[in-house]
Amino acid sequence: MTRTIEEFKSEIISTQKTGNYLKEYDLAQAALKAFPDEEFFQYSSVLALARCNAKQRALDSLYTYKLHLSNDEFVRVLEARILKDLAFLSLEKESRFLNLDTQKFITAAITYHRAFNTSGGHYAAVNAAMLYMLSGEHDKARELADSAIKLAQKDNGPQYFALASQAEAFLLLERPKEASQAILEAAKYNNNNLLTRSKTHFQLKLVCDYLDIDTSILEPLLPDTVTYYCGHAFYNHCPLSKEDERKLVQQIDTAITSSHCSVAYGSLMAGSDIMIAESILRHGGELNVWLPFNQESFCEVSVRPAGEEWVKRFYDCVKGANTVTCATESEFLGDGTLFDYCSDVIMGMAIMRANSLSTKLMQVAIWDQNTSSTSRGTYSNILKWQRLGHRSEIIPSTTAFPKQYLHKPSDRYPETLREPHAILFSDVRGYSRLCDRDILWYFNELHPILAAVINGFRTEIQHLDTWGDAIFLVAEKASTAAKIAIALNEALAGIDQSGIELKEPLMMRIGLHFGPVYKVYDHLRKCHTYSSHDVTKAARIEPVTPPGEIFGTEPFVAMLELEGEGWANFEYAGTISSAKNFGAFRMFHIRTKYTPPPLMCSLNR
Repeated sequence: MTRTIEEFKSEIISTQKTGNYLKEYDLAQAALKAFPDEEFFQYSSVLALARCNAKQRALDSLYTYKLHLSNDEFVRVLEARILKDLAFLSLEKESRFLNLDTQKFITAAITYHRAFNTSGGHYAAVNAAMLYMLSGEHDKARELADSAIKLAQKDNGPQYFALASQAEAFLLLERPKEASQAILEAAKYNNNNLLTRSKTHFQLKLVCDYLDIDTSILEPLLPDTVTYYCGHAFYNHCPLSKEDERKLVQQIDTAITSSHCSVAYGSLMAGSDIMIAESILRHGGELNVWLPFNQESFCEVSVRPAGEEWVKRFYDCVKGANTVTCATESEFLGDGTLFDYCSDVIMGMAIMRANSLSTKLMQVAIWDQNTSSTSRGTYSNILKWQRLGHRSEIIPSTTAFPKQYLHKPSDRYPETLREPHAILFSDVRGYSRLCDRDILWYFNELHPILAAVINGFRTEIQHLDTWGDAIFLVAEKASTAAKIAIALNEALAGIDQSGIELKEPLMMRIGLHFGPVYKVYDHLRKCHTYSSHDVTKAARIEPVTPPGEIFGTEPFVAMLELEGEGWANFEYAGTISSAKNFGAFRMFHIRTKYTPPPLMCSLNR
């Protein structure tokens, strides 16, 4: 059924409040296909890009849609907002206010100042003031901060924004007592808009850091928490009594409400998972479910053995969830490693969401206190989470669990198990148009350069294969595959191609995925290779990757986040159909930490 403009708008606005920018961008793109000239959908698409770190692409799209010429002040000011975000990206975390690129801040400040002169609004005034402050023009900053306070105090609209402007302006004037009072008042509003409060918190913290003001005054703005949950399953061989369940539910509810767990990521095994998911939904939170394999098989393996009551509760949670995603579309096949892989992806997704919202992060786990095994299950997940430096809220379980793995082997399952690995596929745009003389150049001149890149990572690569221009590579870590992809891309981009007869330069297309793979024996080549449904998925991603780009799947960026090396940046590219009708997947651009290109100054536009 075709949705109306109002239906699209309602769904986008609801999604914006949760800070789920991936879903926001997909909705805006779907709406633009139906209503390409509707400014609200153009605006929402650009805003979502900006929120998922694709700042320059957002700015380019804004100018393509001509939103900087809009008759709507709220839409026009998006230009200044993105210029401000690009300026923020130039701040180094370790010494963020040393050697500031003041030109970036002045460009953004002037754009906001121009918006203020047109509209007279406190939002534009306080943003211009903050940017002038960071660019060193303190007198202009104080003058505009004073104006922002006076205007905000007269604002009869939504009080959250008026109070947030006052708080920032008081901070810029180094009046923390008045700022603290405005923050306390602002915290009473926008309870269901985590994204707006997190953005306010981010900007006020920046001002506090710059002026050396104690950031504890900001805490009322961010009571909410992104939660990763896990726990034991309660099957018939280790049942949960009604009284024990009642006590556990009380403890879960306390953990959820006391920490303001508004966004949650986890699975839905019978028992702990479902009880925590029910609590999240019962308290109005956003539930994001990840399953290790397809939904029906998961229910048969991990829910139905506990009884039909749990099956009903499982499907009720699925129905109430914001998203339900399978970490792999592969079959279960008795392979317990899929549960561990799924847990890792869930952790990575929770960390990624918390980072995007600059909000708190915690784990809620139901655990029987058994420390005898650290290789699999709830205790393993607790240890991994805590080693990453994140907080855990442990709810003790009164039910003891057997040491053996719950999923019993079956004669119909293969003995060979899969292991999760990073998978890279690449090819070279233009290779098929090379003449024979240029083919020799490719293998004699370019190939040694690509080989030198690969050789730097040989000890971290489990498998490497090539045919023609194609490269198939398997590594244990997502960060290894990402580093190789970036190095290969840079090597090809840096080579002199003036001697070959092509209208366009050779450019790499690289697809990255993380998923379960088999190590199998290739009887034709008489060596081992790697193969699985997820290997095929990675191969279908590479052909739809734009030349010169690196695309990664959602599980890949989740693992990149979980590994925590912090050198990579990923920008949401949208839900993209793969080659040969293999399916559509959420894709991300993978890059090194963002170095903004020169600002496209719009002052004379």
